[in-house]
Order: sequence, then structure tokens, then C-alpha cells
Amino acid sequence: MRRNPDDDEDPFGDHFGGINEMFSEMAGEETEPIDVHEYDDELRVVADIPEANQDEIDIQCDGRILAIRVARDPRPVIKRINLPAYVDDQSAEMGYNSGILEITLGQTTDPANIGFQ
Repeated sequence: MRRNPDDDEDPFGDHFGGINEMFSEMAGEETEPIDVHEYDDELRVVADIPEANQDEIDIQCDGRILAIRVARDPRPVIKRINLPAYVDDQSAEMGYNSGILEITLGQTTDPANIGFQ
């Protein structure tokens, strides 16, 4: 069977059309956008997390990686953010109001160093 090269129909479109969307959803990439604002001595992370309770949100920080986990059914949403600078995780201040999560972290110049004793 010969096909017209100008024919726009994709023979695989029906079979594979949603595969990228499926993998994105499985990886938790359908989460809302996250903004990172860098100031002189601190970073501010603002995330839109609708329909969550404050007790469902878990935040962890390790050097330049911030992880936000939202315990949702049927699967949790996990978002890892590469921060533009090292932060002092002990300086973290967090707030959650009307679906908006705000995290402020103080910047530090060096990563934490853990040595042998």
C-alpha cells in the first residue's frame, strides 16, 4: 500500500500518543510549578500545592537539594529542586497558606563537611 507523503496522519499516534504524559504522571511531574528566588543572603522557594493539608507536606534539605513530598492518595507527589546555592538547613522558615508553600533558607558559602573521627 502506498501512502501519500503529504498525509498528516501518524500511524503510531493512537498507540503511543499518551506515553510521555503517562511517564510524567508516574514520576510526579504533573505537580504545580515551583519558583526559586535568590537574594543576597537567602533563597526563597514558592510552590503552588493546592488541596493539601499542612500535615501532608514534608520538606527535607541537603546542601543544594530541596525535596518536597506531599502525602496524597493514591500516590505521593515528590519534587526535588536543585538550589542555585548551598543553604543552611537549620535556618529554614516555612509557611503554608491557601495552597501556597513558602520556604526561606539562609545561604552559606560552603557545603557541610563531615569528617572521620
